[in-house]
Amino acid sequence: MRFAGLALAGVLLAACGSTNPDAAQLNTAVQQLHQGQVVDSVPCLTADLPTEHMHVHLGIYVDGQEVKVPAGIGVGRPWGFDNTGFLATGSCFAWMHTHDSSGVIHIVTPGQGMFKLGQLFSLWGQPLGPDGAFDYRGTPRVLLDGRPYSGDPRVVALLPFENIVIELGKPPAVPPAGIYDFGTLRR
Repeated sequence: MRFAGLALAGVLLAACGSTNPDAAQLNTAVQQLHQGQVVDSVPCLTADLPTEHMHVHLGIYVDGQEVKVPAGIGVGRPWGFDNTGFLATGSCFAWMHTHDSSGVIHIVTPGQGMFKLGQLFSLWGQPLGPDGAFDYRGTPRVLLDGRPYSGDPRVVALLPFENIVIELGKPPAVPPAGIYDFGTLRR
């Protein structure tokens, strides 16, 4: 009888408990890319054509805790880091990529084009949609320069020097800054 009661308690806890990961457990792994691969219309090439170069910042929060955006999104392995931790070399670089864990997304293209947040997540190898992101299920709250966005997060346009925040679960006690300081990247 005691065993049956424990089993029932376990079933009830599993049914009532959250299946969502906390910030430390969120899967943010970066998918492997190879030279010439095209993901969601974005190629990974060995030679960037930096006619156009812009930056966007992405911040991610799970139940109020910040999650680091990893270096290496859109970069083929093997990776080479300089002495400051900046990812300087890879077998290829997609037109959208990250060099570090600051959340700054570099968009380097041979001409002007419009890219979307969903394309970045496709390069990342992570799901994003109106019902969740990564391995977190629940409606993501998206902020664009501090303003709420109420559509499919995959179609958010990536605009120069924009600050995009994705909140999963409860928001942070102190709201993230609406504007990101890009510092010397603005020059």
